[in-house]
Amino acid sequence: MWESAAIAEPSDRWAELDETGWDALIGWAAGAQNLRRSPNSDAGRTVSMTCTRGDATEHFDEPFTEGDRQVVDDSVDAYLADAGIPARPRGYRWFIRVPDTYESAHAFHRDVHRALNSVTPPSPAHPANWRTVIERVIAELYSPA
Repeated sequence: MWESAAIAEPSDRWAELDETGWDALIGWAAGAQNLRRSPNSDAGRTVSMTCTRGDATEHFDEPFTEGDRQVVDDSVDAYLADAGIPARPRGYRWFIRVPDTYESAHAFHRDVHRALNSVTPPSPAHPANWRTVIERVIAELYSPA
């Protein structure tokens, strides 16, 4: 399914999915017709760091490295595997289509998470069990009112 998602530049009718297994699962539930991907580059990206020694705290930024990218992608892939979903192709930013009933990508993204937060968590709260819940919630948000 991942390979079927169009490669295209996003617009304001597409909400970017966070780089987490949770959001990847949301993308999977939306289906290829509601997904878009765009080539990703981490060039110039930084990671905010905090170092505390005794009473002193230092905040600084460091470059986002290839090792950082590997950790992020491996984490997402592991979460998807736990849900019984194949890994996404690497090297892309992922976007979910915003239904016409929403004014903005932000409003849709907020409602997706609000709807998921209002559901009684499956027991046990494992990605495989969340998968069916997320698929149901996403299907409801894409259903015509």
